Amino acid sequence: MSDVRPDRHALLELDALLGELAALRDDGDAARFEQDSRYRWVLHRLWIAVGNEALAYTAATGQPVRADRTWSNLYDLRNHLAHSRLPDIDEGLVRRFTWSRLGSLRETIRHHLHPGG
Repeated sequence: MSDVRPDRHALLELDALLGELAALRDDGDAARFEQDSRYRWVLHRLWIAVGNEALAYTAATGQPVRADRTWSNLYDLRNHLAHSRLPDIDEGLVRRFTWSRLGSLRETIRHHLHPGG
């Protein structure tokens, strides 16, 4: 049994998943994103897992997922990806999260992991 608090466990998982997303992002570019359906699918699956951990974190801290914009946005992306047919997915949204928002999300998670540090 783990001695890590559930909220910290979710943050550690989030940090690891965002690291995987960053590595995958760095292995690709806009052209690969457009042309490689497997690459997009893997990004989708990782973002779904991130949204699941955002929900786990808010549940562990006792706050509604909608109480904070960061967790809400991640959960909304998760819902969109998990419940949409592939042709209906907003790939522009996935691209923005992957290339434009990933860095700030990693900073947010690390701030929660190491407050004041």
